[in-house]
Amino acid sequence: MAPEPVTTENLAQLVGAPSPTSPASETKDERESISPKSARSSTSLSRRASASMHSMIIGSMVNVKGEPPRLPTEKRKPPLSLATTSVNFRGFVQKSGPVFYFQDNVESTLMWDDWPWTVMWMGIWAVLSLNPRLLFCVPPAILVTILCNTYFIRFPQTQVERDASPGDALRASLFFSPILNEEPRHAPIEPRPVTEGEMQYFYNMRDIQNMMRLVIDGYDHIAPLVKYLNWSSVPRTLRLLQAAVAAMVLMFFLGPYIPVRLTLFLVGEGVLLMNHPWVKPTAEAVHKHLNSGRAAQKRILRKRQLTQRISDLLDEDRLPESVWERGWRDVELFENQRFRPGKKRGGGEKDANWSGNALQSSERQAWTHGSDGYASDKEAPIQNKQSLRPDEGWEWIDGDDWRIDWGGLWSTVGVDENGFLYTDNSWQNPAPYAYGTDPKAPKAPARLLDEGDADDDEDDDDTDALDDDIVPPKYFAVTRRRRWLRRAVKVA
Repeated sequence: MAPEPVTTENLAQLVGAPSPTSPASETKDERESISPKSARSSTSLSRRASASMHSMIIGSMVNVKGEPPRLPTEKRKPPLSLATTSVNFRGFVQKSGPVFYFQDNVESTLMWDDWPWTVMWMGIWAVLSLNPRLLFCVPPAILVTILCNTYFIRFPQTQVERDASPGDALRASLFFSPILNEEPRHAPIEPRPVTEGEMQYFYNMRDIQNMMRLVIDGYDHIAPLVKYLNWSSVPRTLRLLQAAVAAMVLMFFLGPYIPVRLTLFLVGEGVLLMNHPWVKPTAEAVHKHLNSGRAAQKRILRKRQLTQRISDLLDEDRLPESVWERGWRDVELFENQRFRPGKKRGGGEKDANWSGNALQSSERQAWTHGSDGYASDKEAPIQNKQSLRPDEGWEWIDGDDWRIDWGGLWSTVGVDENGFLYTDNSWQNPAPYAYGTDPKAPKAPARLLDEGDADDDEDDDDTDALDDDIVPPKYFAVTRRRRWLRRAVKVA
């Protein structure tokens, strides 16, 4: 069902005003047209101002795209009104202090602003998670805490009571009950909304502003996940559905064997420990250490190759049975680019300085069949990957398109995260990073996957050969290439 368009009529219905084209509205206009000028001038100024504001709101919202109705509860909602919005916002600012007070305390606990307080809550969570029956004690415990705090506001301790020894204080609490006969020393605490002009009023407005930003940031973080759920890419969402069904079946059988109490304990304590001010710098240092050195680069490359292989297996599993019966193969095509120095990077594009148009006329073309650029016996140049036609007796598989070889099994040293292999001006000295041209990359090339490499006991931190600025500029990585693949099937 198509969403209802936003018009002046339905917006007037939203704000509770009669439609401009409704009979009631026409009757009113007719009455005003025949009424004397004095009667019209007797209309109160506030009513006319309110009507003008309603018309302004409706006129500004007419061009807003209509949204489908959410729930049938809309019929129980009051109509949109500028006066109601103003009153509600003013009241929210005045009375939202306790909400933000609670929010500040939760944030302070999570961020370890007062470490004894956070440690206390870690202990409370440990007791509750390992003994879930104690959760029934939480509501009365909260009430007891509130009553004790309000009691000491109503009956603050005197100097004599503060100086009393623990024994005297215990005897006084056990054998004496002066609370019923004692005159209160202070007035009871009362809920008092802040008034406009108080400093707390502006504090509440600041917190409301930050809460709006929090909602916006939360929406922006969740919005990118929608593409995995809306079937914009059918294979991707189908994999997610299959994984969810498999996980549901697996958890149905494994659920009874999962230690729920221990899991809750570890999750709760982990949330608090993750926000400790020492944890984040330590984790970053450990991550940097584990991802530095040649062994780490090898590990990252093997992980990328494994991910690529799994993705290929899933794609091959979806091929029709007729394709397997006729036989198919991968057709490879190499994209060649050269670094163009001096070009400013704009628009946030990382590879703005690399282009196939920067290749020299005496070297390989932008698109070639072989990795060396000269391995093909075809003389006709390839303009782009879409213009390539399969060999005689072969045709492209329907629904299959060109894909990047992220794993880089064709290279002995691997490729970067975009599938590129970097070389110098003569297309030699390969490396999976742009040495010399990328300020974040090492200055010299180094082989990561040498065949027969037996240096597993080598110090992973020995990266002097990678970091020494000993390579002349003419040997910088100014060329690169990557492999594209597409499946072709034999013609029936």
